[in-house]
Amino acid sequence: MPDDQTQEFDKKYSDYKAAQSTVQKIRLLQELISQMPKHKGTENLQAQLKRSLSKLKTRAESEKKSGKGGTSIMTVKKIAPFIVIIGPPNSGKTSLFKALTGKGKPRRYAFSTKIPNTAIAEYKKAKLQLVDTPSFDFSMANNANVIILTEPNPELEKKFKRKRIVIAKGREPQAVLEAVWERLELMRIFTDIGGEPILLKHRQTVKDAADKIHKSFVEGFEWAKVKRGKRTFRVGLDYVLHDDDMLWLKSRL
Repeated sequence: MPDDQTQEFDKKYSDYKAAQSTVQKIRLLQELISQMPKHKGTENLQAQLKRSLSKLKTRAESEKKSGKGGTSIMTVKKIAPFIVIIGPPNSGKTSLFKALTGKGKPRRYAFSTKIPNTAIAEYKKAKLQLVDTPSFDFSMANNANVIILTEPNPELEKKFKRKRIVIAKGREPQAVLEAVWERLELMRIFTDIGGEPILLKHRQTVKDAADKIHKSFVEGFEWAKVKRGKRTFRVGLDYVLHDDDMLWLKSRL
């Protein structure tokens, strides 16, 4: 292999050997195998790595059944817009997670996060669910509404090019949340019930909001009122709402 490829392979192999969880080892080993040049000179090494990968997958399945694995997306219930923080070891994932949510315990050594950690961040009264992930475990990012990358990373940006991505480096925590909110393309609709707002996509209507509260508000719809700024006015089910609207609904049921 060319010198630059050899150095990259050696670094990733060192990361693989240092990884503490089975999922981390599987992820790194898959990357090693995919990046290795395919020719006769690497056949023995390829075979060795594939055997190791097979054993790790068997171990991961066993850990999953016994409840020791803990790193599957199935272990984290999605309860709000799903924001996943990813990045290489020691890139500040847990520090950023703590800055945004007040949760988490940053460490000074690599691979300190062994299982996903989730907590709620609040942006203008809207709740966002953030997930701090183990280094090189990117599986949760596949289900993310928005991905936060701790720093620019062309490889990961290419891997998740179909996802909405926010680069955290160079931004204050509040600015990161603002960028996440912009990528989500949601709006906050408040009701007379109080509490946290209903979250809708841009251009959604009174009917969409009513459906989220209770189907009876649609089935027995009588009228709706919207307060926008200093104006309050009556509207129908097909009325398009705006961010920060206050909504009242009247049902016959």
